[in-house]
Amino acid sequence: MVGKVQITETIRPGVVTFTLGHGHWATGASDVTIDGKVIKGDPRRAAGIHANAAMWIDPHLKNTCMIDKVGGSVSFYDTKVKLVKV
Repeated sequence: MVGKVQITETIRPGVVTFTLGHGHWATGASDVTIDGKVIKGDPRRAAGIHANAAMWIDPHLKNTCMIDKVGGSVSFYDTKVKLVKV
């Protein structure tokens, strides 16, 4: 994932957070083929970042994020990340 970082004193030190829904790799961002007809995607929809790219993926289900068995929430609430300047 590549995005901009803003440092703030409003969250706990060592925590990274961002709002969801500001980046897609589907939902019209890329071309899709339906009944043999290619429907062109809009690359502007692929801008931004989304938490799905950082979540732990279930090793058996592949395209499904891990779930917290105790709290029932998805894995982006406890995914470890490393920030690297690019």
